[in-house]
Amino acid sequence: MGSVPADIIRKLPQGYKVLTSATSAVSPARRFYFVALASRKEVTHQHYFSTRAPARPLLIFQCRGSSCAQVARNDDVILRADGGGINACDPFEERSIVVKGFYFTVEQGVACGAHWTDFVTFRFDRRSGNYIFDNWRTESWYANPREDPNAEALVSDGQKVVRAKGRRLPFADWRRPD
Repeated sequence: MGSVPADIIRKLPQGYKVLTSATSAVSPARRFYFVALASRKEVTHQHYFSTRAPARPLLIFQCRGSSCAQVARNDDVILRADGGGINACDPFEERSIVVKGFYFTVEQGVACGAHWTDFVTFRFDRRSGNYIFDNWRTESWYANPREDPNAEALVSDGQKVVRAKGRRLPFADWRRPD
């Protein structure tokens, strides 16, 4: 987890804690912080069988010098603590936000009964000065029915990719299809 500036910590919504963060510098003067939050009331996944886990907001702050301002929020990018399926595994347990150049990806997945990954990528758009949706990649695996002792234990159902295809969907407006 990266270090979150004090100015950002002061601006976090009440009742939340930082799960992880990452940074990106799109120019020498512009730095962005991606801050994943969890409700302070969030409990372990074993308690979510009777109630739905709270949303985990992902906030983007833009900083110039020591001054930071929140520029976007999305409560749908990071899956909830109970979003791992039938076994209620936490898909964001590894807490991974990967930044490379003008792109950042939220990497999630489970390997507890069900096996799947869910990667959502956004890119910095110079024209708008904001992050926009780039692609969403998912993949799941199932137990290999082959009885060959040398066969892989799991077989992929293939990677599914949804691309922006010229659409300019802002980070704050992206929603996970039902």
